[in-house]
Amino acid sequence: MEQDLTETEIRTLRDFKIQLFDTYWDKFPTFYLHVLPHPNLEMGKRGLVGNEKESGVVLAFGSTAVRDISSQLDYLYAELQFGFSWEKLIIPWDAVFRIYDKAQNSITQLKVLADELDFSKSEAAPKKSEKKKETIESKVIEVDFTARKKE
Repeated sequence: MEQDLTETEIRTLRDFKIQLFDTYWDKFPTFYLHVLPHPNLEMGKRGLVGNEKESGVVLAFGSTAVRDISSQLDYLYAELQFGFSWEKLIIPWDAVFRIYDKAQNSITQLKVLADELDFSKSEAAPKKSEKKKETIESKVIEVDFTARKKE
């Protein structure tokens, strides 16, 4: 579907996402950005974990969760807090899927430009085989309490 968009339309969509983000930043104390996996998405040392590699990640933006933020033409740079550590993120505007406020009074779903992505060859497939190896190698003791005598 991305082939249907001209360069001007792609630039217009990115500009709209920038303006929408700026509006949320100015009007809401806390809001969320749902970002889908993208080759140019950088999540600091943390990266995408678990199901985030397939479904993306929801990032919280607010005065206490953001240390540095800079909006560029093609991406958003931000330092966000995950637990007690700060991570530097580069979020391509093409990967921004949803933006909504904390009370979900305002929700916007946007077109994601994923022409570079091939979900059939995502990193999720190798991870599933690794997960099976971890299960086989782990030493879990299963206890059956059904045959326990009551005294």
